[in-house]
Amino acid sequence: MENGVVSSKTEGHLSRMALNDNKAGMEGLDREKINKIILETSKGSRFFENEMKREQQVNQRIEKMMLQKAQITEQQLKKAQAQVRRMAAELERSRDLRRVIVHVDMDAFYAAVEMRDSPELTDIPMAVGSMSMLSTSNYHARKFGVRAAMPGFIAKKLCPSLVIVPTNFDKYRAVSQEIREIFADYDPHFMPMSLDEAYLDLTDHLEQRQSWPDSLRTHFHLIITRSNFFLFCKEEDSIELPQETVPEMDLSPVLFEDGPSSSPCLIHECAAGDGVFEVFGKSIEEAVREMRFRIEQKTMLTASAGIAPNMMLAKVCSDKNKPNGQYRLPSTREAVMEFVQNLPVRKVFGIGKVSEKMLNALDISSCSHLGQKMALLSLLFSETAWHHFMQVSLGLGSTIIPRHEERKSMSTERYGSNESQLDGDIVKLFFCCVY
Repeated sequence: MENGVVSSKTEGHLSRMALNDNKAGMEGLDREKINKIILETSKGSRFFENEMKREQQVNQRIEKMMLQKAQITEQQLKKAQAQVRRMAAELERSRDLRRVIVHVDMDAFYAAVEMRDSPELTDIPMAVGSMSMLSTSNYHARKFGVRAAMPGFIAKKLCPSLVIVPTNFDKYRAVSQEIREIFADYDPHFMPMSLDEAYLDLTDHLEQRQSWPDSLRTHFHLIITRSNFFLFCKEEDSIELPQETVPEMDLSPVLFEDGPSSSPCLIHECAAGDGVFEVFGKSIEEAVREMRFRIEQKTMLTASAGIAPNMMLAKVCSDKNKPNGQYRLPSTREAVMEFVQNLPVRKVFGIGKVSEKMLNALDISSCSHLGQKMALLSLLFSETAWHHFMQVSLGLGSTIIPRHEERKSMSTERYGSNESQLDGDIVKLFFCCVY
């Protein structure tokens, strides 16, 4: 990419609209086939024209950046390298591995709520939104390349059998409130980022949990999911569930059949026949699994979670075992640095389409590349942007979750009406508070 803004005119036209297979449920798809359909279907539409205008703005910015790069002297680069080394050393001294930060993300939230309420949608490709724009899609639809922020008319071309359900935000807000009530039990000052995701600091909860008796870590299966029912029967094939244990309604739908169960062990039957219950452990993994279990029992919806020493890493980790799973990154510098080495830059919150394309023009696609070219980045990007890139390359992020205020709706792709502003600039206030 260093010899030109884009490798081909077609690729340039597609870069904004092309399949982003970094999203859960979209791995291993035929990118070439999907991108061809997207391009052919969108041509002539207002969506296509708007995307091309934005693409042109980014290309112009890349041209300017490459001209600036060609004028950088060896002396400037050496001076920048010294500055980068000093900042890296300063950031290392500020590294804090003491906090336990959790990012919880509901799985395909809007779509999951609709599938829960309309079981006939569970086993078919469906999305929530309109022919103009989709808000989300279920995992059946994602196998066709259908994703959020895609016009419905393009999605229907990718998947002719796709069912599009109108959004119902009143319903989603009500379900979100139920989930937040559970979050508050683990961190009263949790930080909601939207209706379907939040950051929690479980450091204090984990300390308190160590002295809890089993009774405080025991939860009944108020709703028996198919996965839990299977595990129960596998554990004790001869046991028959008491009649009062089995709800009159159908078993809770398995919305994401390829995901792990949120309740993989320690399922019991009360001796008195009161029902099925589960005793959760004292570790952070068990605390998060318990929280996800309670969410599923209360809402019949699944959540995925990431556990890490800071907010930036927790966000990335929550996507590792989606759907209906969790991932913990050990709180050691060695584990953190190994984790970020091969992490694609697009996986990091704040690095969206704009900054990804600009970094790709410099042959940077992974977080390790960021570290290798940090001196160059410091000469080409704003101070805010390259400071953010440096922290990402070191696996650093905020360890302090802002309290008592909800994050207002904000796109990671735009800042006001100026989309050429780097995605990383937008979210630095959230994740770059460690120095």
